[in-house]
Amino acid sequence: MLTLSQLMDDLRGALHPAPPCSKAACERAADILKHYSKNDISLPERLRQTSHPCYARHLVHKESEDGFCVVVMVWSPGQGTPVHDHGGVWCVESCVEGQLAITSYRMLDGSDPEHVRFKQEEYVEVGRGSVGCLIPPFEHHKIHNPFRTTAITIHVYGHELRNCTRYLKNSHDTFRVEKSSLSYSSTPAVC
Repeated sequence: MLTLSQLMDDLRGALHPAPPCSKAACERAADILKHYSKNDISLPERLRQTSHPCYARHLVHKESEDGFCVVVMVWSPGQGTPVHDHGGVWCVESCVEGQLAITSYRMLDGSDPEHVRFKQEEYVEVGRGSVGCLIPPFEHHKIHNPFRTTAITIHVYGHELRNCTRYLKNSHDTFRVEKSSLSYSSTPAVC
């Protein structure tokens, strides 16, 4: 069984020094997460804890200010996010347990600071072993667990994601813009 310590060692080796562009970093992190998401990875009980009413965000590891960050998220049935961005930070997301539905969006008009228009691009259902990359400006998406079992994902960010923008639906394609600070359900680093 693989461990988080092994994952951290592999990520440090691939991401330090930081690759010169987010695409290279995403590709390196994605290759590593593919291996870990297809095999059994041992997660401590604290990283399996759910949260209500929102999904759980557990901090696993963060490097210095300019380094990568790893977060485990736990999605109970019915939990999800609104459409959101990652504040311009690249991310690799990997499903290690359960299933999720992910919908990506393309911004049609962002000239109004309070309202934007989106077009749905893609809807996919993912399960264990799936890995996806978000490289700004392609970063608008929502994640939802419409299934009967809890899902667990591992996220590697270019650096700690402290803020994002959430887009709350007003009409068919119009969304209200809301800046959001992010927090963790548990914060002690394990690696």
